[in-house]
Amino acid sequence: MKTTATEKYNKPYTEVVKILDKGFSDMKKGQKMLISSPKSIAAYIQKIPRGEQRTIKQLRAGLAKDADADNTCPLTAGIFLRIAVEASLEEQLVGHKNKLFLPFWRLLSEDSPLVEKLAIPHQLIRDMRKSEGIQD
Repeated sequence: MKTTATEKYNKPYTEVVKILDKGFSDMKKGQKMLISSPKSIAAYIQKIPRGEQRTIKQLRAGLAKDADADNTCPLTAGIFLRIAVEASLEEQLVGHKNKLFLPFWRLLSEDSPLVEKLAIPHQLIRDMRKSEGIQD
């Protein structure tokens, strides 16, 4: 049986800060890297004020700062971001309108590679960003 995004989102995750023993992505050896969680990423997105936008780079830096780390792992951040957004979409589809609602368009623009993986219509993101006055 396939695990839903909501089940993955609700799974207990332990956030960890690791010291890198070699460079990884945009981080250098010796830096502290946070491995976050879907719920922390969702909490970050929920705090983005209406009409404002953030980048995934800002998300990673903000989560890391809160955990006293230098940056957040880009790989797991992408995976957990997808889980959080998909769980939010699942909740909306089953009618739980207030259970997990993420204004993900404040973080993802229509040309974000993640949008293709989520199978969200580009027009939806474009419309939501426009309704809040967010410019690409």
